[in-house]
Amino acid sequence: MAKTPQKWTPMAMSMSPNLDHLQQVQELNRAFLAFIQIRLCEQLDCLGLPGAAGGALRIASAELLDTVAAFPQVLFRLHLPPTVSLSLRDAGPVAPDSSLHDMSSAILWSARYASSRSPYQARLLFGLKAAEIQRLRALPLTDLQRLAWTPGILQCAFTDKEWLWQWLLRATQPESRQQLTLLALQPGIEREWPQRRPAQPVA
Repeated sequence: MAKTPQKWTPMAMSMSPNLDHLQQVQELNRAFLAFIQIRLCEQLDCLGLPGAAGGALRIASAELLDTVAAFPQVLFRLHLPPTVSLSLRDAGPVAPDSSLHDMSSAILWSARYASSRSPYQARLLFGLKAAEIQRLRALPLTDLQRLAWTPGILQCAFTDKEWLWQWLLRATQPESRQQLTLLALQPGIEREWPQRRPAQPVA
């Protein structure tokens, strides 16, 4: 019988700087995972989620989603256009996807808030680059809703790292989750992670 997933509580978190936006990130992760799970069941575009991870995420329990969501880095990526003003003039979907727009709006608002309060955490937890942080900080709140309609603005994180998604969905041992957390809390580590990692067996 599979063991009950436990929360991510490695010592690395206590040694990290004060991350007051971490809870917000984990709540966004949970909402995003539930959003992608629904899209999987409805056979809609899953925003770049690696194919092999789709089957596991589709049948994942609420408890497992809670565990995966506690990963201390966003499980999505914002792809901001180089010039926000041009994007806003061109925004306006051919086939409106209200649920995607709502998810994108919530994430944009949170990313802008984090960028304004702590650029360090916006970079570490949200995976934003310096230029993206500056654009979000300069963006009026009234423009966020329109920006959320921009095609491709929201995607899954780690789209080229199928092994990582499989590991996230299968890691039930504290040691495995601690390894993932240590990697997530190192700035720029996404570029340096190995291309392959053995899949972690379900306990």
